[in-house]
Amino acid sequence: MSSLRAPIAAVLMLSAGPAAATFSIVACDRNGNCGVAVATNNLAVGASVPYAQARVGALVSQFETNPSYGPTGLALLASGTTPEATLNTLLDRDGDFDGQTIAARQVGIVAANGRTASFTGAEAQASAWAGALGGDGYSVQGNGLAGAQVLAAMQRVFASTSGTLAERLMAALEAGERAGGQSTGKLSAALLVRTVDGDWQDIDLRVDAAAEPVKDLRRLMERHYALQAMLGAERQMRKGLKAEARMSVSEALRRSQGWDRIWRRAARLAMAMDDHAAALDYLGVLLSLNPVWGRIEIEEGLYAPLHDNPLFMSWR
Repeated sequence: MSSLRAPIAAVLMLSAGPAAATFSIVACDRNGNCGVAVATNNLAVGASVPYAQARVGALVSQFETNPSYGPTGLALLASGTTPEATLNTLLDRDGDFDGQTIAARQVGIVAANGRTASFTGAEAQASAWAGALGGDGYSVQGNGLAGAQVLAAMQRVFASTSGTLAERLMAALEAGERAGGQSTGKLSAALLVRTVDGDWQDIDLRVDAAAEPVKDLRRLMERHYALQAMLGAERQMRKGLKAEARMSVSEALRRSQGWDRIWRRAARLAMAMDDHAAALDYLGVLLSLNPVWGRIEIEEGLYAPLHDNPLFMSWR
C-alpha cells in the first residue's frame, strides 16, 4: 500500500467539518475478479463511490466524492498505469470539483496484479478517525470511524475468509461494522464485483437508505447466490444430473432469505424431477411467503399430477 501526498495533506490541514463517515474495501482476487464493499451514513453510496473492472482493478473515492475518479482511474489502470501513478494523476486533475480540494478526498485503489495505493486528504484525516491499510490485492480505508480497530478488523477478516471475492468483501464490511463502524451513524451500503465471466455473475447491489444497511446488503448478496444456485440446478437437470441438481436446490433454498421466486422455481424443478413430495413442500412455503402468487402458481398445468393429493387440493 502506498500513502501519497502526505506533504500536501499536512499543508492543507483544516478544521474538521461534518463527518462524512465512510468505510470501504477494494480488492481483486487471483482470477482477476475485482470489487468493492462500502458503507456510509450518506445516501446511495453505491451510486457514485465504488468502481471496478475485471482484470483491471477497483477504486473508491469517498469522504467528498469526485465522480470523475472512477472512470478515469479504471481507464488509467487498464492502460497499464500503476495504482500509485493513477492516484497521482487523479489528484493532479481533481479540479476542485464541487468546490472541494483534494484535502476532502479519500481514495483507495487496487490493480488486478495486487498493487495498491491510497490517499487521505487533510479534511478527511481530521474526521473522528481516518486512515487506510493494505496488503497484496486489497486496500481498506475509512473516515469518521469509531477507531483504528474498524480497519484492522476488516483487514484481518478479509485475509482469513474463504469463498468468492464478493463473500470475502461482504465479510470484511460486516467486520468493520461489528468493530464500531462509523461514529456518526449509518444509512447506505453497496457491494460491487465485476467478474471475469461477466453477465449475471457480476454483482451490483445497493441499499440506498436503511436503518441497517450492511445487514440488508448481506441479505441481497445471499439472494444473488440463491439465484445462481437455482440457475445451476436447472442446468444440471437439463443434463440429467438429478443428484447434483438436488444439491444445488438445497443451496439455493438455504440462501434464499425468504425470496418467494426461488421457492417457486424449486417447486417447478421438483415437478420436472418427478419429486412430488418436494414440490408440495416448496409450494407450501411459497404460499406462506406470497399467498396471492402461490394460488396463481398452483393453477398451472404442470401441477396436474398433484390433483389427487389432499393437501394440494386444500390450497385451491
